[in-house]
Amino acid sequence: MKQFLLLAALLVSLYANAAGYEIRGLVADGESNEPLVAATVALASSDSTLVGGTMTDAGGRFKVVADKNGDYIVRLQYIGYEQSEIALTNLNGDIDLGVVGLRPSAAALDEVVIEADPVIKKIDRQIVLPTDAQQRAATNGISLLQNIQLPGLSINPVDKTISTIYGDGVQLRINGVQSSKEEVMAIRPADVIRIEYHDNPGLRYGGAAAVVDYIVKRKDNGGNVAGDFTNGVTEPGYGEYNFSAKYSRGRSAVTAVAYWEHRDLKWNRENYETFNYPDKIVANTEIGQPTKFKYDMLNASVAYNYNDGEKHLLNIALRNQYNNTPNSFFDRNSTLVQDGTAYSMSDRSRSKSIIPSLDVYYQLNLKNDRHLYFDVVGTYLYSRNSRNYTMTTAGKEPSTIFSETDGNKYSVIGEAIYEQQLGKGRLTAGLKHTQSWMDNIYDGDISSKVRMDNAETYAFAEWQHGVGSFNYSAGLGAMRTYYKQGAAEQEKYILRPTITLSYNAPHNVFLRYNAYISGYAPSLSDLSDVEQEMDVYQVRRGNPELKSVTFYSNSITASWRSRYVNVELSGRYSYDDKPIMEQTFVEGGKFIRTTANQKGFHRINLTTNVQVMPFKKYIRISLTPYFNRYISVGSDYLHTHSNPGFRGSIIGIYKNWMVIAEMNTSYHELWGETISKGERLHTIAAGYNGGKWSLQAMVVNPFSKHYSQDVVNLSKDAPYTTHAFSNSFNHMVMLNFSFNLDFGKHYNDGGKRINNSDTDTGILSGTK
Repeated sequence: MKQFLLLAALLVSLYANAAGYEIRGLVADGESNEPLVAATVALASSDSTLVGGTMTDAGGRFKVVADKNGDYIVRLQYIGYEQSEIALTNLNGDIDLGVVGLRPSAAALDEVVIEADPVIKKIDRQIVLPTDAQQRAATNGISLLQNIQLPGLSINPVDKTISTIYGDGVQLRINGVQSSKEEVMAIRPADVIRIEYHDNPGLRYGGAAAVVDYIVKRKDNGGNVAGDFTNGVTEPGYGEYNFSAKYSRGRSAVTAVAYWEHRDLKWNRENYETFNYPDKIVANTEIGQPTKFKYDMLNASVAYNYNDGEKHLLNIALRNQYNNTPNSFFDRNSTLVQDGTAYSMSDRSRSKSIIPSLDVYYQLNLKNDRHLYFDVVGTYLYSRNSRNYTMTTAGKEPSTIFSETDGNKYSVIGEAIYEQQLGKGRLTAGLKHTQSWMDNIYDGDISSKVRMDNAETYAFAEWQHGVGSFNYSAGLGAMRTYYKQGAAEQEKYILRPTITLSYNAPHNVFLRYNAYISGYAPSLSDLSDVEQEMDVYQVRRGNPELKSVTFYSNSITASWRSRYVNVELSGRYSYDDKPIMEQTFVEGGKFIRTTANQKGFHRINLTTNVQVMPFKKYIRISLTPYFNRYISVGSDYLHTHSNPGFRGSIIGIYKNWMVIAEMNTSYHELWGETISKGERLHTIAAGYNGGKWSLQAMVVNPFSKHYSQDVVNLSKDAPYTTHAFSNSFNHMVMLNFSFNLDFGKHYNDGGKRINNSDTDTGILSGTK
């Protein structure tokens, strides 16, 4: 409470001492009066010295601040329009310029086409304006991002997932609203005004590795109906189907989204295990048969949005996630050979989950460019899991394992954020609290009931400021974690400072350094005091004694842009202090696999991205070599691993046609004693966009024999190697059809700025 009062006092003090005069207005087309988004607004003194600047928001509005009395010039620019200048004489107070209309330039009256994708470098993000060709060739928001080829991002063309080059997840937003993949897939590319890529998100985004925010046009009266359908031609068991509808009237809008993901494929698994008992060694070789992997995931949401365009924004969303997996990815039918004896093995799991949630968001826009954001999310998570394991051989009693779990979890997430522009700087401060209650019942061969209460509180303040070409940001956050299970409870505080320095050097050179300290709490499943049998040799066990982890990161980025070549170099060193990593030991004749706070974990990541555009409008080549180095230090182990790799793509666009070829080497990650090796993947796709509809065909791994993923465990007690592969993805042909039909008049407004969710069931799994 004392920290919160000090933070509140700081906010009041800064507001009371803020100086300067606010100049606001709205930039619009001089003929249609349509707001112009991302128009450049520059504020200069009477001698033409640049004082400040900004870009218009999603409603065409802008605000700049003059530090003192005097004469100023406001310059307004937008692609395809004539520049406008407004002289302000003896400015001595706030002023509203109203609607400023720009006239289309004579050279652009026929057609305005963005030939090159302008990139505006900010301290925490890049602002990208997609080219006309990139928009024409895209079918949805994901494929548009794929066409742009932003450095630092990797897009899996098979499942449409987006990650950083370091393998971290990417937070997606639409007009500032945190959104799902399926909601982004419903975006009509022609409606995208700009993409804000936060490659250095501050404390405001709660530790996200990267944020991609689509700024899109909206409707005043009218709406749209859209669909995006992908299905395997050679493998009909692969399908993704997305449908959305939206209707706006006046200040209100209703949106509905439904997404169905279907998999019915076959995988093979090969396992090679060694169990080093004190008095003997057991070696198993397991050769799997093609085994079904099947699931259906259905996500649906209905949202109501009220926006008066000036002061108030209310958004109420009801969401539900449904998952039914009758055949797990880890299922296997196999033959296990041990000392010349063959065993028949069957391992089957099924699961089902239902996660409804209610999200209530409110935004209040105050005078002097001040904003308050509030978000409350209530979630119920129901999950049911079962597993049947059998190992048999002639002349012996079969070994069986049966487990069943019913999970119930309730959570409430509340967050408040305050933002204010102060001269050339911006202050952001916030408070977030998460409270959850979990009741999980484990039944079968081992019965247990787990009740757990968990809480996490996070407060932060961050300041961003620019002086000429130099920008900096500094912030301080504090996190409290609390956990209670039965009589056991623990509490921990973690300070989270951050600093970022950036410099826009001459000749299109950009430099940035970022350092921060963060932390994370153990998952609820790791904290549970239950155990699950994995097989006749191994047991998976939770650890209620786990402590929260402190995380340190340093990174540096340098980039250079020209008309035909863009180059970006980045390096990162990070360290986890007492990370939660695996621990394996023998107890009661079985190998216990659990987690513990180990000594430390080091990462070194080096990446180079080179983009070559020999024919700016038609061809773009992206080459990304990288190198990862991992050092894992446990209480009784030390492991290192190096992973050089490469990603590359070439995109050809001509009018409404698009051809893209991509390839990725296997991306490796070491954590604890386990090395995970991702798939080697290459694809070729071609498509045509007819405006309101599009058609695209893609072939996966046309030059590869099989699609595989590998896991290597380095434990001295129980090492293993798992090779999982599927012929379903060999030369697989997929077909995508999409449509987007809209009606009504466009308008632009702001969207919600924060969003939260909870999907952690806390279930401890016994699968291998």
